[in-house]
Amino acid sequence: MKLLITLQTSVFAKSRLAVVAFAIGAAIGQGCFRSQTDPPDASETIPDVSLLPATPLAKPECPTPQKNIRFDDMTDDSGMSFLWSGGPTAKHCMTEQNGGGIALLDYDRDLHLDVLMTDCGVFDGTASNLVDFARLFRGDGNFKFNETSFQACLKNKSAAMGLAAGDLNSDGFDDLFIAAYGKNLMYLNCGDGTFVNVTSDSMVGGEAWSSSVAIADLNGDGNLDVYVTNYVNWTDSAPLCHSGEYANLIQICSPDGFTAQPDELLINLGNGQYQESGASYGVADVTIGKGLAVSVADFTEDGLLDIFVANDTTPNSLFVNSRTQGYSDMAITLGVAVSDDGTHGASMGVACGDYNRDGYFDLIVSNFRNQSNDVFAGLGQNGFMPASSRTGIDLASRDKLAFGVVFQDFDLDGWPDLFVANGHIWDFSLVTDDIDYEMTADVLQNVGGQTFHNVSSTAGDYFAQKWLGRAVAAGHFDNDGAADLIVQHVGKPTRILRNASTVESRAVLLDIVGTEHCRQPLGCRVIVSIAGQNDVVHHIPSGGSFQASHDRRIPLRIPDGGTIDSVTICWPDGTTDSWQNIATSNHSSVVLIEGDDGVFLLPADDVR
Repeated sequence: MKLLITLQTSVFAKSRLAVVAFAIGAAIGQGCFRSQTDPPDASETIPDVSLLPATPLAKPECPTPQKNIRFDDMTDDSGMSFLWSGGPTAKHCMTEQNGGGIALLDYDRDLHLDVLMTDCGVFDGTASNLVDFARLFRGDGNFKFNETSFQACLKNKSAAMGLAAGDLNSDGFDDLFIAAYGKNLMYLNCGDGTFVNVTSDSMVGGEAWSSSVAIADLNGDGNLDVYVTNYVNWTDSAPLCHSGEYANLIQICSPDGFTAQPDELLINLGNGQYQESGASYGVADVTIGKGLAVSVADFTEDGLLDIFVANDTTPNSLFVNSRTQGYSDMAITLGVAVSDDGTHGASMGVACGDYNRDGYFDLIVSNFRNQSNDVFAGLGQNGFMPASSRTGIDLASRDKLAFGVVFQDFDLDGWPDLFVANGHIWDFSLVTDDIDYEMTADVLQNVGGQTFHNVSSTAGDYFAQKWLGRAVAAGHFDNDGAADLIVQHVGKPTRILRNASTVESRAVLLDIVGTEHCRQPLGCRVIVSIAGQNDVVHHIPSGGSFQASHDRRIPLRIPDGGTIDSVTICWPDGTTDSWQNIATSNHSSVVLIEGDDGVFLLPADDVR
């Protein structure tokens, strides 16, 4: 084990030097993918010291954060009431650490977001204490919900964990994939307000401990596939674990003592069935990945979807898509396998976005207490560079244990901000006051793409309270383009947070519908051009956070004139489509249809 760690660290250090060399002078181009540039000649990169100024250059002023991000807790008046029932208990089962999952979807197509959350009951190795896996809340707009779990036929006792929503059979309605400890589940949306269990018929019921799920067209054939992160081989017959420092304190076991379980890649065969193809596609390695979170995006800018997996206490994985030969784990080479200090993080959540607006996707990975949350600044084909220290994330995160994490431009100033759900898995309150069990959540304002400032103290009452935060999903419950949040906890009810920030511009929500390609281009890159602004690269969410599925619509900041010059999408097979001159005045949503320049503008109260 020591040899493995040393080797990985050494290779990782060398890869970072290579990344630095390749990054110097690299130009940021336009389009969905770029050609890799050769590193400049060394003589061109070393300045002549005789030409440097004799006096020091003036120190640039640091940008000042504006504490205008705020959230209002709408839960008590929303009609939504949910407390995850799986823990904590005196048994300290490992399953208690994860909590449930959240999916945001519009299952009845009324343009109001609905919420599905997973439950599991107290785990004892049998089905005797399990509960129905799902709680579905139908959104009526204006943060009002009605529970429709029974009417939707979501009845199945399961130790459910994370989940994802997506149109798996391309009929226009969001379907569900539920990860679980034990058999995973698949439900198809019947289009009449009900769902049907197709787990057996679709051949997807894996038996590992699954955590997070991503839905995307991973082989570019026009059908949505499913990536399932699997964790460790734990059973409730495992001995109880004790703290090393406090020998008499029983606690949830660390994953270190259990073998990893290989992830699953379920390829959609287009006939209602799926083929588990993890090994043949190169994403199943039982010796390493203890997966907890996943994000799908084109990280290497070749037009193909790649897969990042956050692994707990083992190296993260970045499976790069080669189109013809499946996937190769390039995490070490591209600089995201381990943290900045060369250690394996207890990676639990992941967010994908372009925090510095350089046109490359960046990654935020949440970690354990006394570990920094990782910021990996993207360089496209040249990999990633560590940026935790220079962005302020290092100091802001080391005293927290983080799970769900979200990239969203909460104040609509053009710079993606961060929300992080925090909370320990171990309760040391009986032996020390130095380690918090429940923790406050954090909202971090992006200041000019340079640093993140913690503005939680002025962000609302929710941030003054302590929680065992787990899954968090971002969506637009009032369709105003300023992202709202829903946060699931262990031991306390789920909370729904309305974005009440002072915003700097208006926004419209963008949805793209495929006809020849997959109906929902989850994970795909979208490039938006607006007059007077630099082109902005967006990511249609696929996976992300922790055990969560976000609203797939993209919020676009719109100038006073209300016109978008162009929108370009990069489909999973590497081809592109564009729409031009989209006027958006007095509309809250834009739906773009592949193939015939179809543009549909929806007012806030319209029905899709």
